[in-house]
Amino acid sequence: MLRLVGILVLVLSFMGVAGSAAAADCRFCLDSVGLQTRDGQAWTAGQPVTLVVRVAENAAMPLPSTAQVVVMQTDGDRTKCLGVPLRLVQSDASGGLYAGLFFPFRPARYDGKIVVGTDVQDITFDVNQMVAGAAPAGELPAAEPIDTSAPVPPLVSAAQLPAVGAVALAFSLAALVGFARQRRLRQPAVI
Repeated sequence: MLRLVGILVLVLSFMGVAGSAAAADCRFCLDSVGLQTRDGQAWTAGQPVTLVVRVAENAAMPLPSTAQVVVMQTDGDRTKCLGVPLRLVQSDASGGLYAGLFFPFRPARYDGKIVVGTDVQDITFDVNQMVAGAAPAGELPAAEPIDTSAPVPPLVSAAQLPAVGAVALAFSLAALVGFARQRRLRQPAVI
């Protein structure tokens, strides 16, 4: 969790600096994004997918051995930030291929940021659009799976609603009475 917070801070700190210039001045520009299953078959709920990212190298700097994707939206709705660690699995003179395991909580379009070295760029990938073929082999870093099976507990149960409503009404009335008293004290007396 602390690692995810650190990554998010890094992403947010570079958003202002690299946000508008990232596409034009990136050293490791995002070239393509794809999702594949480990066995090349269709994705099934509860199973991970391999996020495969190709970056083009525009500098004399070596490619970092790791990168990070931070998922921030699902189908356009904000979601809990989820870090997907990526590892460099292939490189050549034109760039590199990064891969890591992601556990989608539903078939959807996921949006966020990718951090490669000091470059921060937008990224989008859709679980409904898998790339044919099997994903890169070998040990890949994995995102933390999110358990979405448990229902969200309500803050107030249905039995407590009348009591909460009465307390809210009492506070509202007390605030109104206090406001009226203050207003009366501030008005000049008419003689």
